[in-house]
Amino acid sequence: MKILAAGGGTAGHLFPALAVLEEFQKHTDVEILYITVSGRIDEMVIHRDHPSYRTLPIKTRGLYRPLYHPKNIIRGFQYLREIRRIRRVARTFDPDFVFLTGGYSSGIVAMALKNMFPLFLHEQNAIPGLANLYAARFAKKIFLSFEEAKVHFPESFSSKIEIVGNPIRKVFFKKGCLDIPDGVVLVMGGSLGSIEINLLMERVYEIDRKNFYVHSTGSDEWTRRLSRFPNVLARSFFECVPVLWRKAKFSITRAGATTVYEMIHYGVRGILIPWRGSTDAHQIENAKIVERAGLGMVLSNPSPKKIVEMVNQAIYNPVFSNENASNIIYKEITEAIM
Repeated sequence: MKILAAGGGTAGHLFPALAVLEEFQKHTDVEILYITVSGRIDEMVIHRDHPSYRTLPIKTRGLYRPLYHPKNIIRGFQYLREIRRIRRVARTFDPDFVFLTGGYSSGIVAMALKNMFPLFLHEQNAIPGLANLYAARFAKKIFLSFEEAKVHFPESFSSKIEIVGNPIRKVFFKKGCLDIPDGVVLVMGGSLGSIEINLLMERVYEIDRKNFYVHSTGSDEWTRRLSRFPNVLARSFFECVPVLWRKAKFSITRAGATTVYEMIHYGVRGILIPWRGSTDAHQIENAKIVERAGLGMVLSNPSPKKIVEMVNQAIYNPVFSNENASNIIYKEITEAIM
């Protein structure tokens, strides 16, 4: 089986795509071509974790906001150039289907291949991104993480929409993660980090020397700065996030779709600090879903004292769901293309 996939720029788009591709690899021989974003996390992680995947990097960036921004004229010409490249490579590769998980690379791939191959997509957020809203009109099946996202698609699409949850990669035991104790406090500002959360937690660490924190900082500078605290394990990026969730008793995070779904999947309570600059404020809507589930509290400007108070009340109680959307998506796509 041959699969052409796209979805990247951030871990929130990349990791669900990899979870599904890895599920296919468990069941059948596959050849995979991944359309990456040049210089971003998807290019780095795929080359590291799956050197057997073929890659085709897109050398452009997303559209400026608002969409009528004059610089989007230049972006439009760049997109046309990349669309021609993608079509040329895809004709030679001849995939059985195309799988998209969002980000502007998905939009470009959908433009290029919309009438050439069966197209399937997964939307992680409560508010769909522009790329997936565009690609949805050509998709045979639209998989959603959250019921709340359904209202953003036309009513005529309802027959091809399925709520499956967010695909989560299986646990990878990486060097360094095995030594992390149970009952840690997990701090993540997304795959690119968050200066706001880093500054806030620095104040927390100054008053709390009792709890053990694992902090994904997003930068080497912040890693060095926060590593001065003896009860803080700071890294620019952790490769073993599933292991960290299993060992966490509490979390302080942004509200990207993958993060909030992992909170639900692993049953970890925490504080959510949504990034208000996210497109269409989708992180705020994501966070509200976790809050309604009784796992998270949405706080836009929590005090260090409040955080320490909540951390001290948390109890390590590892409970997680065995259901994984990647297996559902594998079965649905296989049935659709056979």
